Amino acid sequence: MSLRLLWTKPNRPARPLTSSKGRSMDFKEIIKMAMDEYMEELRKALDGLTTEERRFQPTPESHHIDFAVWHMARVEDSWINGFARGVDQVWETEGWAAKTGLAEQGGGSGYTAEQVASLPRFDIDDIMAYYDSVRRETYRYLDGLSADDLSGCPNLERRAGYTVGKMLSHVIVEESQHTGQVAYIRGLQRGIGK
Repeated sequence: MSLRLLWTKPNRPARPLTSSKGRSMDFKEIIKMAMDEYMEELRKALDGLTTEERRFQPTPESHHIDFAVWHMARVEDSWINGFARGVDQVWETEGWAAKTGLAEQGGGSGYTAEQVASLPRFDIDDIMAYYDSVRRETYRYLDGLSADDLSGCPNLERRAGYTVGKMLSHVIVEESQHTGQVAYIRGLQRGIGK
């Protein structure tokens, strides 16, 4: 099965998506482009923030930037390595819990407001180094995928019907939403575009 991506405008015939080099793009390039874009936006939103700004919670029931960034990296690691590849997560294999002082298990899903507020402080550069390591593994995984793999269900026991394509879509949407939250929390404190 070959995957051909098309775009349309109203009342115009569909045509293939092309890269800046004029060739057709495959699904892997589009996924990587989306992931690169929200990672770039995340880095911009984190740039220059103090620890206090990163730990600011708009309300006691809200999360802070440090929680969101840690959770984002853990989510990608969990979905790509734990779910899709069925291997140990980068968090475990590279010893990031010990390096950061954070819990060995879990990634923030289902945390209470108290757990979010009491998340141990960490060096944001360490979490971003972990995220970069996860991203390298994600891209290695993507490079090995075929279009046929997108309809496969890697873990039928835990997530029957949850395909690789659905998982990748979920990761992109969730990570993009959290990137927006980080930028919003920054803006609440510093103002628009500051």
